[in-house]
Amino acid sequence: MSLPGFWFGILLIMLFAVHLQILPVSGRIGYDNEVAAITGFLLIDTLLAGDIAAFGDTLRHLILPAITLGLPMTAILMRVTRTSMLEVLRQDYVTFAEAKGLPRRRVLFRHALKNALIPTVSVAAIETGSLLGGNMIVETVFGWPGLGRLVVESIFLRNYPLVQAAVLLYAVTYVLLNFVADILYTVLNPRVKL
Repeated sequence: MSLPGFWFGILLIMLFAVHLQILPVSGRIGYDNEVAAITGFLLIDTLLAGDIAAFGDTLRHLILPAITLGLPMTAILMRVTRTSMLEVLRQDYVTFAEAKGLPRRRVLFRHALKNALIPTVSVAAIETGSLLGGNMIVETVFGWPGLGRLVVESIFLRNYPLVQAAVLLYAVTYVLLNFVADILYTVLNPRVKL
């Protein structure tokens, strides 16, 4: 599926869910299900309060923002993993493992997938930048209070010190996630040294 077709599919899913009033379009929880903020994470707070109805409502409010933010990156990572896996499956060590009579599942998960994940980790680390930037749009559109929405409001109010601090926080987060990706390289491929 092409990228414009992919976005069209996401748009259709969202319009279908909103038109049928299956999923809410804004906020983090319904007004009739408010719970006391203990941790600041509504899913955890609703469980701590023992309010299963509020937990379900919070999950329903989470679906559309999560799909909007996560689905494009998922498509990219699936494409990279598939391409890498096809390349790894042609390698000699996979053929040798199959020739030894190892079960197909063991060959795929123990030998092939571990080596195929190396490019996927690099792309995932690079794509975190789009997730960090995308949260500004998602929080604004879906009415979620968070750093992204605060940055957008601060830009309109010309509160430049706050915008600079948020950009610095995003940059540090991006660098740390890329550092974690480098550490994962050494786990996936012991030949790579830091």
